Amino acid sequence: MADEDTARVRIESNSESAEYELLAIVAELGDTDIESLPPFYEQVDHFVEKIFQNPPAPEAQMEISFSYAGYRIRVTQLGQVTIIPVKESMEDD
Repeated sequence: MADEDTARVRIESNSESAEYELLAIVAELGDTDIESLPPFYEQVDHFVEKIFQNPPAPEAQMEISFSYAGYRIRVTQLGQVTIIPVKESMEDD
């Protein structure tokens, strides 16, 4: 996998804005607008929001990962986000 295909960004660890920030990043990577993305809640529910609502202790190093809109996305409890095109992430398996 080419490392230049991997996006590493940080979002605010705020449950009210985290999902929107994440959607904005995915839309930008896909060169589209947020409204054109698949319904987020049908695929991911509120897990991104929930990781920040009542975060576990820092030593838990909690993270979630999921596939969405052609990307494999990993979000940590500190707001660090790694986004890899699905085709690229599948080649690593």
